[in-house]
Amino acid sequence: MNVRPYLLIRLGRCQADLGRRTDALITLTEALDLLETLQLSNFRQAEALETVAGLLAEEGRADESRQAYARAARVYEATGDAEASGRCDALAATAP
Repeated sequence: MNVRPYLLIRLGRCQADLGRRTDALITLTEALDLLETLQLSNFRQAEALETVAGLLAEEGRADESRQAYARAARVYEATGDAEASGRCDALAATAP
């Protein structure tokens, strides 16, 4: 199993927690690209997408934020997490 994308997700979330939005977006995007390349879709991918969406919203990038929230909602739905899917759908609808 390739753990690199999961390590990148953890690093990106730490960067986000430290207020390093640009670094976090770069790291999380790399992780998401790697997950797609490896054809891995799971709740960690959804969490990363939700984090990216929030960071994009903080940067005033509303359209991109809405797209990321909608994508996270679809991935959460595919994993069976209806609550998280609904949350992301709501955030996509209300993103500034």
